[in-house]
This record gives sequence, C-alpha cells and structure tokens, in this order.
Amino acid sequence: MDAKEISKAVIKRLPRYYRYLGELMEEKVERISSNDLSKKMHVTASQIRQDLNNFGGFGQQGYGYNVKYLYTEIGKRHCRKTACSREN
Repeated sequence: MDAKEISKAVIKRLPRYYRYLGELMEEKVERISSNDLSKKMHVTASQIRQDLNNFGGFGQQGYGYNVKYLYTEIGKRHCRKTACSREN
C-alpha cells in the first residue's frame, strides 16, 4: 500500500466498518455489495466505495466485497484493538 493520505472522516468510519463486517461474518454472509453495506451504515454506496478504495481494490463491480477478507484487511492494516473492537 502506498503512503496515500487518508481523511480523518474515513478513519473515523473504520470502527463502524469493522463492527458491521464482524456482524455479517457472524451471520455467515460471504459477500456484500456497497449498496447493501450502505443501507446498514447509513452512508451512500458511493461513499463506501470511495472509503474502501483508499485501502486498495477490495471489491468487484457486480460481485461485491468478500466480507471476511475486508474485515481481516481493515483489522490488520488500520485498527487498533481498542479503536476497532466490536463493542465500539
């Protein structure tokens, strides 16, 4: 990953992504579209795609995001245990 500048707004949303993706994993959801994730998070699908694009190409158009992979990548790259716990 390059040293791309990531906005504070995106960084603030990471714990929410992490929490919702964790919930989806518990529900045995394997893939989710930006549209479906946007409904859960109450932000636009476009915002979801822009946010996740900051960290590389996680999704495929028409196929969505692999929930487990995205959860793992956000967790290991950008979350501290206290900042991204599901209790937040």
